[in-house]
Amino acid sequence: MSPLLKVQGLQASYGRVPVLHGINLEVAEGEILGVLGHNGMGKTTLLKTLMGIVPAKAGQMTFDGEDITTLKSSGRARLGMGYVPQGRGIFPTLSVLDNLRMGVASHDMDEADAVERVMADFPRLERLLGRDGGALSGGEQQLLALARCLISEPDLILLDEPTEGIQPSIIDEIIELLKSLNQRTGITIVLVEQSLDFITALSDRVLLIQKGAIIGEVSGSDTADPALIEEFTGFGMPSGGIKASPKIVAKDAKHTPAQAPAAALSLTERMSYMTVQRPTLSQMKDVVTELGMSMSDARVQEFIDVMQGTLDAYDIVDSLPDYLPPVLYPRTSGHRPTAEENPMNAWYIKTEIKGAPRGPLLGRKVALKDNVCLAGVPMMNGASTLKGYTPDLDATIVTRLLDAGAVIAGKAHCEYFCLSGGSHTNATGPVHNPHKHGYSAGGSSSGSGALVGAGEIDMAIGGDQGGSIRMPASFCGCYGMKPTHGLVPYSGVMPIETTIDHVGPMTTNVMDNALMLEVLAGADGLDPRQYDVQTDRYTAAVGRGVSGLRIGVIKEGYSQAGAEQDVNEKVRAAADTLRRLGATVDEISVPWHNHGTAIWTPIALEGLTQQMMLGNGMGTGWEGLYTTSLLEYHSNWRTRADELSDTLKVSMLVGQYHLKHTRGRYYAKAQNLSRQLRDEFNKVFASYDLLLTPTTPMKAQPIPPADASLELWCHRAFEMLGNTAPFDVTGHPAMSVPCGMSDGLPVGLQIIGRRYDESTIYRAASAFEQAGDWRGM
Repeated sequence: MSPLLKVQGLQASYGRVPVLHGINLEVAEGEILGVLGHNGMGKTTLLKTLMGIVPAKAGQMTFDGEDITTLKSSGRARLGMGYVPQGRGIFPTLSVLDNLRMGVASHDMDEADAVERVMADFPRLERLLGRDGGALSGGEQQLLALARCLISEPDLILLDEPTEGIQPSIIDEIIELLKSLNQRTGITIVLVEQSLDFITALSDRVLLIQKGAIIGEVSGSDTADPALIEEFTGFGMPSGGIKASPKIVAKDAKHTPAQAPAAALSLTERMSYMTVQRPTLSQMKDVVTELGMSMSDARVQEFIDVMQGTLDAYDIVDSLPDYLPPVLYPRTSGHRPTAEENPMNAWYIKTEIKGAPRGPLLGRKVALKDNVCLAGVPMMNGASTLKGYTPDLDATIVTRLLDAGAVIAGKAHCEYFCLSGGSHTNATGPVHNPHKHGYSAGGSSSGSGALVGAGEIDMAIGGDQGGSIRMPASFCGCYGMKPTHGLVPYSGVMPIETTIDHVGPMTTNVMDNALMLEVLAGADGLDPRQYDVQTDRYTAAVGRGVSGLRIGVIKEGYSQAGAEQDVNEKVRAAADTLRRLGATVDEISVPWHNHGTAIWTPIALEGLTQQMMLGNGMGTGWEGLYTTSLLEYHSNWRTRADELSDTLKVSMLVGQYHLKHTRGRYYAKAQNLSRQLRDEFNKVFASYDLLLTPTTPMKAQPIPPADASLELWCHRAFEMLGNTAPFDVTGHPAMSVPCGMSDGLPVGLQIIGRRYDESTIYRAASAFEQAGDWRGM
């Protein structure tokens, strides 16, 4: 039986640079042939030449018995050859449906029937038909490219590096899809790859290409023999050279492994651990342009050649297992609650992960803000672009809670990548206030605040970069502590900006808050935010009273934009209560308090753009725990940037504008001014033990409707930051304490302390708590 595709003596070049050197290969009908090789070895050129995109300089090609050597690519497509290029080759500005229509345009097929037929094999794409191709993730784009190729029902498809830049779960999906299609329809596949696992999982035969020549072949069941494949690609090769197995067929006498020249030997040695994608000429030209350089193609290729040895180091790093903390407690992945179980939309996932059989939190149920990594349990951080991610590690605070005997009851919804002080930006819909449905629960720890405020759970973890623990605590009526910067390790929590990242407890009472902080606080050796950590027995401060404490009430805290009179009155009444309980309470002026949010703004916006978004959540330049799986998954936001929340978009637009056009000058100046802001508060702390302000200038506001103007949508997200954001910049601890109700909604009192003096805050908070039920104040 004659082969479906036969190639003899094929040569090709780019201009005067020869690339393919006498390729001989045959592909039988229904066969899957893999071609394995390093970047720059001619894999892509081989496929382009087979498809007619690159003209052959010499040799002959036949397809289904017909000579196609001089046939144009369009003619080869009509004969039944399909091609999926490296980098997908989809049309980013066309919808998924229109991309598929392009696949049938020249094949005289009924479009509706063809689309319906291909959807049976690509159900993931059906819900995406109206979305632009450029808005898809890398894996979804690869599936679209495959579907567009297969929609015309080719007899042979050529796949160029289909695993490049996509998630392992999609790679597995592609493997199963191609196997199924091959078995069901008998389609023939030729694929070129660097991924050893992918190519051996699919191929009936594997060829090794080296410097434009096929130098070896593994066939049949031998492709499943790891030892043989390792030998074939150079794994475990003795120092004396390559020893060819009898099962490996040398394809060309002058390129047999036993007689390989020194250059080829060096390459094969590199192939022994090659796992990392190498840059193509086109990719490196883009990098050159991005760096503001100018080079000819030949010069760029020279640099690519020179950098190969350097890139080998990346293969070594890739081959080593990641050094992550162990996951110590068994668990299941939990479940999504029904609407009946989740009336406030506060839960993302419900779990029951039990900790140690003893400890200070034994049996206590804790909800985690959904930016905290909990191994094996889905996490979306409020964002559609992160939905589907499952962490592979536990954050340090998770391990500490479980070590203390707690039960992790689930993940609480938060705002879209935590970029809102309102509770209306989560991709699944708004989180409702537990005291008044339709009103904000505050953000970004919206679900945590709502669950604790409703009494549905006693304890929760919140995160705070501009007030995101204290604002929902204020709106929902619970106790929320933003500890001193670095007191609680942030390791394993998705960052926004390292210098303002905080994580801490949200609880229904002061004692639980102090107890939870005792469990959470302390250095873990993995978080660069921790530089002079000082812990205390916080529970010992509860009940000690406020006699002898000096408290300064910051008058500027009452005049923030949007301040409500009833809120100011409740907070002044709370200050009077502390005075009656024995504290000295004075109204003072701290003019720099009014500069705090302005100083916070460049740090937060330019910082989040650089670290959380452009830096894929982690950024660079610090030692500690990098959550590499989160970094990789989150990086796909670039292909779906239109889905980002409007509050994140406006933050990124400001941040990117200044990073590009003012070169980070205002971020740098704001960081300098943050030290002065800290010093201004420290001067006041020389005379006072604690400072007071309203936590938020207003009570919870109505959740904006889905069709709200951009102005209202963003206003509801940032209107409440004035008294909280300054202390994310200075790093001072600050706690929101419920101090009254007005119009059916809670009011929050903010108590601020010296760095690492959370105990004094707990003294005042517990004294106020014991003075009476705040709900009746």
